[in-house]
Order: sequence, then C-alpha cells, then structure tokens
Amino acid sequence: MMIFFRACARSSRCTPALLFFNTCGSFLLLVSLSTHVGSVTGSGLLAGAVLSAPWLPALLLAAPLNRLLARHAPQRLVRIAEAASLLLTAAALVVPGGALLAVATALVVARGFFEAVTRSATSVVLRGTVPKALLDRVNTYAEIGKLTGVSVGAALAGPAASVLSPRGLIALNVATLALSALLARALPSATRAAGESAASPAGSGARLRVEDPVVRRLFVRFLLVAFWQGFHTVAVTVIPLRLLDGGTRLVGVFVAASAVAVFAGSLAALPAQRYLGHVPSAVWLVLPMAPLLAAVLAASTVPTLVLYAVFLMLFELAFVHCNNRLLAAASARELPSVVTLRATLLPSGVAVSILVMGALSDLAGPVPAVLVVVVTTLAVGAATSGSRQTRRSPVPDA
Repeated sequence: MMIFFRACARSSRCTPALLFFNTCGSFLLLVSLSTHVGSVTGSGLLAGAVLSAPWLPALLLAAPLNRLLARHAPQRLVRIAEAASLLLTAAALVVPGGALLAVATALVVARGFFEAVTRSATSVVLRGTVPKALLDRVNTYAEIGKLTGVSVGAALAGPAASVLSPRGLIALNVATLALSALLARALPSATRAAGESAASPAGSGARLRVEDPVVRRLFVRFLLVAFWQGFHTVAVTVIPLRLLDGGTRLVGVFVAASAVAVFAGSLAALPAQRYLGHVPSAVWLVLPMAPLLAAVLAASTVPTLVLYAVFLMLFELAFVHCNNRLLAAASARELPSVVTLRATLLPSGVAVSILVMGALSDLAGPVPAVLVVVVTTLAVGAATSGSRQTRRSPVPDA
C-alpha cells in the first residue's frame, strides 16, 4: 500500500483512486442508511429523501462553493474537504445508539457539501496539471474511478448491511475516507491553473456565471445527459413491468444488465477517445436514440434488453464526451463556475427528470415517455448546434 502511495505522490494518477474510495464509501453508507430508514419508518418517501439529501447542501451553497474554487488552491480544498468528511464521520462513531440513526442522517447531509468540493476541485486540479493532449484521457479515467466507486458502493450496501450494524457501516466508511484523505495529500499543485487565474481580472472568477456562448451550449448538452439519467432511473423499472409485463425478477435483470452496460460504456470511452473528439458532439447526442427507440418498439424481452443495454453504452460515451468537452472548453476564469454548476445542476436535473418522466410513464406509458426523450434530444441538439464560437474556445464542434 505504501508503494502505491509513493507512486501516486504529487501525481494526477491518484485522482481516479481518490474518487473511487470517496464515492464507494459514501454510497455504501448512503444506500445502507436509506434502506435502514425505509425499513424502520416504513416510508419510501423518507428513504428517498435520505438518498437524495447529500446533493441539497451543494445546491444551496453553490455561490460559496464557487468562491472557494475561484480563490483557493484546488488541491488544498480537496485535502480540507476529505479531512473534514473524515473527522465528521469518525465523530459519529461515539454517538449513543439511540441517536445514531438521526446523527448519521445529518452526517450525510453535512458531508454533501464537502463531497461537492472534492468532485469540483479535482476537476480543477486535473485541468491545471495535465497536458492538454492528455486531458480528455485523464478526465475519462477520473469518471471511471467515480462511476466504479458508485457502482461498487451501491452493490456492497446490501451485503454489508446484512453483516454490519449501522455503527459498523460508519466505521467502514471511516476507513475508505482515510484512504481518500491520504490520496488527497498526494495531489499535485495546479500551478498552470493558478497562473492563468492570476492573469484574469481580479474577482471575476468568483461570479457564478458562464458567459462564453460555446461553453453555454456545451453545458446545455451536458444537462441533457442529466435528463437521460433521470429517464433511465424510471425506465429500468417501468420498461420491464409495464412494457414487457414482467415481475420483480425481470426488474432485477434489467438493473443488473444496466449496471454492466454503463460500466462497459465508460471503459469503452478510453479506446474511443481518439474518435470522440473528431465527431461532432451533436452526433453523440443523437446516436443513443436509435437503440432506445428500437428497444421500446421491439417490446420483447431479449431484444429490448439488448437494445436498451446498447443505448446505455452509447449514453455513457456521450456523457464522457460532453463532460470532457465542457471541461476543456472552459477558460481558467470560468472553470470554477463550470465545475460548481456541474456539481449542483446535474443532480437537480436528474431529480426533476425523475419526477417528470415518472409522472409521464404513469399517465401515458413507457413508449410516449421514450418519444419525449427522443424529441427533446433532437430539439436540444438542433438548438445548440450554432456555429458561432469565441476565440478562446478550443472546441471546434460546439
């Protein structure tokens, strides 16, 4: 283990591992706690509220988060955020048993802000330390680390909760946070980003605003991906139950196949990097719509499952592409605002999409819901395909 930390010392290569341990422990505790709250209270609404609680502080404190990113060294922010999360979580271990559930729930809410700091500041660190020619690839590795952590943490939540008490789950999260805090100390200094920011007008980066029209168009496309995520959260249950007339077993098959497809799509993004940048981003938006539409029109278990998995793989490729283009196009002055809005608006977009698509699926069924997704995607792709660009934007296909 010490050899691994020495190899990561002052290197951006530790970022995927840092994000993996951060998200793995966080989602393991979060999903376990949500399940426990649901079983104790019998309320699915309370369980869902716990699951979405960590994103609330980042949304409410978006302006302070943006100021922190604009005025302080990003690697130092990551170290402080990870240390604060570690101390808060460790403190929960000494709470009496009767109050542990309430304290743990408050803990995940309070930690939401620090997790948003980590996610946002690591992007700034990579932008300031990685050569431009390698930035897309390194950002893809970081996304894979984060996605793998989320998947592994959520998958381990059930088995871990069956053998560990809530206090044991918190102790396990303390261990993962200790690892991510150690990795945070190995982050290099973002000297290039700091230098560029110093050349910007004083205080301009502290405004939560994106003015570059190219970056705005890319951000709208990135939010469209959030719309897809919300749709997928609903569709993975609605399609097997209502379109295919299956039961809970088929839902389980869809959930498992979907997780594999998303992970496979993120891995495929690595060798696809050489092509992702040469194809207009509007193509990556539209491409997943064909297998999605075919999946619901087929209305047969095996073809629908296979086509839906293809949609998810292409969806993940589109997500990686939009994320990389957005981070590469943002100037040093606007980068803090971009990563702040990404950390706050993305989960908000997912939540709104879940509500809208859930209501539409209940009222009209899965096929009209898919048609809305397709039409919305085509409309956003057409509306954001303007050719006018700013001189500072390095992205030719926005």
